[in-house]
Amino acid sequence: MEENKFDHDKSSYERPNFPYKCGRGAMWRTPCFKGPKIDGSCGGTQDCEPFFKEGRWSCRRAKEFGGSCNEGPGPNGECSWQRPPCAPKKTLRSIRGQISFLTVATIIALLAGSLALNPEGRGLVSVSDAGPLSRSHEKFTETKGCSSCHSAHAQGPVAWIKAVFSQEDISVGCANCHSFSGSGSISHNNKDLIKDREVRKIECVICHREHNGERMNNLKLTGEQCNTCHKNKFDSFSKGHPEFPEKYPYFNRNSLKFDHSSHLNKHFENPKFSDKGPKSCMGCHQVTLSDREVRPQAFEMICVECHGSQIKKKELVLLRLPEFMQNYIDGDSLIQACNAPAQDKTEEEFLSVSTEIPALVSSFLLNVPEDDPETYEKPMQELILAMAEESILPVEDLLNSQTENPLADKLLLGMNPEVLKRAACSWGLNLEYEPPAEAKFGGWYADMLEVRYKPIGHRDPVAKSWVEFALAVSTAQDDEDKATRAIAMRDEVISDKEGVGGCVKCHAINETITKEGKKELEVEWKYKNVNNRPHSQYSHSSHIEIMGNNNSCSNCHILNSQADYMASFKSFDGTEWSSNFESIEKKTCMQCHVKSKINQDCQTCHVYHLNPRFKKKMFAVKKQIPEIQK
Repeated sequence: MEENKFDHDKSSYERPNFPYKCGRGAMWRTPCFKGPKIDGSCGGTQDCEPFFKEGRWSCRRAKEFGGSCNEGPGPNGECSWQRPPCAPKKTLRSIRGQISFLTVATIIALLAGSLALNPEGRGLVSVSDAGPLSRSHEKFTETKGCSSCHSAHAQGPVAWIKAVFSQEDISVGCANCHSFSGSGSISHNNKDLIKDREVRKIECVICHREHNGERMNNLKLTGEQCNTCHKNKFDSFSKGHPEFPEKYPYFNRNSLKFDHSSHLNKHFENPKFSDKGPKSCMGCHQVTLSDREVRPQAFEMICVECHGSQIKKKELVLLRLPEFMQNYIDGDSLIQACNAPAQDKTEEEFLSVSTEIPALVSSFLLNVPEDDPETYEKPMQELILAMAEESILPVEDLLNSQTENPLADKLLLGMNPEVLKRAACSWGLNLEYEPPAEAKFGGWYADMLEVRYKPIGHRDPVAKSWVEFALAVSTAQDDEDKATRAIAMRDEVISDKEGVGGCVKCHAINETITKEGKKELEVEWKYKNVNNRPHSQYSHSSHIEIMGNNNSCSNCHILNSQADYMASFKSFDGTEWSSNFESIEKKTCMQCHVKSKINQDCQTCHVYHLNPRFKKKMFAVKKQIPEIQK
């Protein structure tokens, strides 16, 4: 190992705790041998110290430093090579220590000064006052003041000093009053983000600023703020924004079937209906105060003129007297139940008054084939005798046995038990039932060989209940034969041409999966507002106001005459469907939303917080009871 590798002229090693280093070494990288002194003065003011011996001065510089100089010392013993001293420099460690000390001292002085001054102002300036709050927050901080959001406030100098060197999450204070559908620390409060997706944790102060005065709107953001978090950055909507999805905005099947193409291009062009058709989209749709969804008007306002009479023509056949090969009804029991005159018991060949087949409803309830008289005639005749004896009760029992929750009260609503009993008595005697009057006003009635229900109009409760019943039993059967009969009954009930009320001609049927994994069918009785894009917003009313009422809808919504719209409702799978309209592309919106025309900020279309709301304690107000003056 080299002994002199750390000498002053070979190594830049510095003594770490020494506050000074050689000035010449700092400037020229060639430090002098002695270096600076502890007090900061130069230790190399001369090259050597002359020595007086035997009446003369002599140079005694060591050989390793050049040896004796030719000039030698002066007559007074001074070195002839004396040079002006260099100025030692502070080390980086020493400078850093001084800066740290001054910083801490300044902070302490400011804290002390702020505590000494009046925080309420009154002509003095308080360094603890960050500025006035916005009007929305000012009212809710009157009680606790700054500590409502800043936990270190009013905790004394020690807590203030700690706050300088610690990271405080202001979002915790915000969450005391505000809440959202998702997590406040996840971007856009999004509960549906992919678990392994890399998402930046956010805080409220990233976007929202305070202490800028009561007129400050801390809800207004800029596109630049959004770009700070998004990985794929772009300049504006018209320059760099991604294209819309392929089916935008028609992602979900309609709850109400309405073929715009056939109505506009076929039915409304027909002279028979042209006077009943709307003059524009506004004739059917509610556009006033409409946001993303534009709901259609009620059935009674826009559909009843054409379709109102059709509903009453489609009836439900509950029971039908079928053709019997033999008579299995006990005549004595029937005469006693019906209080009918005794019949001659002459044995004659039985000839059925009916040549029909059973109704699909009764075939399902009795679980018998409708095309095999030898199988169905005995159960059917037993039911007829039971109705003659107990009227409506046997039918109620059959209906209630099909579902977990009894539904007979809804399915047979308004039925007159006496009518059912009289029909059963006539059929038991192998006679047609002759009603006393024609059923003109709808409801349950019996006529000749059938017990039927005639809907009274739109939203008929009995028709609705039978549609729901038929859908429920069609997916709940374990027996294969009964399941087949249930499906046959269902298809007849929900047939858009013959089904009771024709409900599903307009109302879509969707297949759902229960928690237990079973399939169920449900009818979309009401207009369904599906929000599968919770982070975006759109106001139809504001666009119509700008573009005007005349044909403003067709500027964006263009009919697709090639789409087989109604065929997509044949399946109960709501994901398989074709819209009546062409998808809306980005260029459609860019006709207006460009830099030189209409605003294109991110907040114009996009929403950050999901369902923001206030917590209950925000509305708790302490009642102040005035003291009674004595």
